[in-house]
Amino acid sequence: AIILDISLMNKILEIDKENFTATVEPGVILEDFQKYVESLGLFYPPDPGEKRASIGGNISTNAGGMRAVKYGVTRDYVLGLELVKADGTVITVGSKNRKDTTGLDLKDIVIGSEGTLAVITKCLLRLVGKPEKSLSVLACFDSLKNGIGAVTEILKANLNPTALEFIEKKVVNLGEDFLNLKFPADSEAYLLLTFDGNADEIDSAVKKLGETLKNRAEKIITLDDSSLSQNVWKIRGCLVKAVEAVSEQEPLDIVVPIAKVADFVNFVNELEKSSGMQMISFGHAGDGNVHLCVVRGNRSEKEWEDELHENLEKLYAKARELGGLISGEHGLGVSKRDFFFAETPPQNVALMNAVKLAFDPKKILNANISYVK
Repeated sequence: AIILDISLMNKILEIDKENFTATVEPGVILEDFQKYVESLGLFYPPDPGEKRASIGGNISTNAGGMRAVKYGVTRDYVLGLELVKADGTVITVGSKNRKDTTGLDLKDIVIGSEGTLAVITKCLLRLVGKPEKSLSVLACFDSLKNGIGAVTEILKANLNPTALEFIEKKVVNLGEDFLNLKFPADSEAYLLLTFDGNADEIDSAVKKLGETLKNRAEKIITLDDSSLSQNVWKIRGCLVKAVEAVSEQEPLDIVVPIAKVADFVNFVNELEKSSGMQMISFGHAGDGNVHLCVVRGNRSEKEWEDELHENLEKLYAKARELGGLISGEHGLGVSKRDFFFAETPPQNVALMNAVKLAFDPKKILNANISYVK
């Protein structure tokens, strides 16, 4: 195999303030890019958990993140791409134009294709104006069911939060212990929201949130102290690292319809009890994306392999029963191949492979991952 390292292709080539676009090379680091455009009064909304990931990697996996509930995912901010096909042909797809119905959208076919179709060598990105202010709010509930039930009401009220996360008490405790920090309240479940925009918009949204949740939430805490807000988000953001500090884990990013999140998490908790395998769930309540750490513990290699596969089959089967999918934003890679083929209609797989062959007839680009047979 050959690994192509594009990390030195890390230049920001152009910021077009008049058209709200940026042209960058694929090795540009997300965190660095966001800081740079914000210093210019602009904003690049995609915000996946790994801030040191590359823009090219984000595009290849169609990365999502916490801001997706308001702003969408990476796909919504890619206007064009320069690509190198497997035979060395260089092509450009997309443009600075916001609308395009001139044939099939080849750009969108490549976004999220995990390197199976072409090598990205240049990225044309859409920017927006930088929000004036951002404010987080912690809503506390006596049960996960009540917390998730409130999500539909929040979305119906058109509060338009930037982020809308759910966390259970046992998961918060894990983050608290790892960072030696404390949440500002002790409840069974939480919704963590962020609002951004101008001050009046945010004040109105927070007030309306209180009215919407007055018969559901135990309390609502406005995190207007910056250090408190940072600590709460640090606890939310460290959960995977907290698990990995003590054990190997299998990361899942199952997505289910929003109204089914509580049903799925309750299933996870019951499976944890019956299987004896620790399972840490949290995620994006606003779009139904449940992140799940399935923890190895002290199992031998064979025990881990056998029990993990058995539990993954149960988790993916439950997600399918609820109308969900095996991946919301991480992609398929190698580990999810068997589960993907088991639940994807053969005609869909055949069509995906036909697209693959059109781009890469010899199947030399990432031929062993995802949908390629």
